[in-house]
Amino acid sequence: MRYAATLDDNSKVVTNLIIILTLVILCRQITDVTHDATATSILLFILIPAIIIAWLLSPRYYTITADAVIIKRPFLSLRIPLADVVRLRSITEEDLGSSSRLMWMGGIFGYLGTYRSGEIGKYQRWCTNRESLVLIESQSRKWVISPSDADDFVKSVNRIINVVA
Repeated sequence: MRYAATLDDNSKVVTNLIIILTLVILCRQITDVTHDATATSILLFILIPAIIIAWLLSPRYYTITADAVIIKRPFLSLRIPLADVVRLRSITEEDLGSSSRLMWMGGIFGYLGTYRSGEIGKYQRWCTNRESLVLIESQSRKWVISPSDADDFVKSVNRIINVVA
């Protein structure tokens, strides 16, 4: 089964603002007649790779196969074997408590990377939407994802691994 990874309003706003800001800086860089564009060069050197990396690592969709949950990304899709899953449930942002980002990005094409929460500890977050969250736990790792229909996703995976939700 395939579940969409749609951006929430916050991610749409942040993503579009960052892209527009980058385009404005790029236009300024191209049209600079004084040839003194060091500041804009530095900003572009940071922003363009950040946008590209965020897009390459952002989830496009989530797929459930007979033996894994696959987080499909343009580059390096993630595979979570169902045999390793010990717990899977729908959660809310409040269930995570206060989370802090340890690595990667929050807002540009979603909420990506490693986070730490006061409630669940360290986890990988590959979400595009903060409204329909699913927590997947294995013996050694935790993932938070955001399939389009979190409840149906949980039921489908639990049916496959024979776990009562």
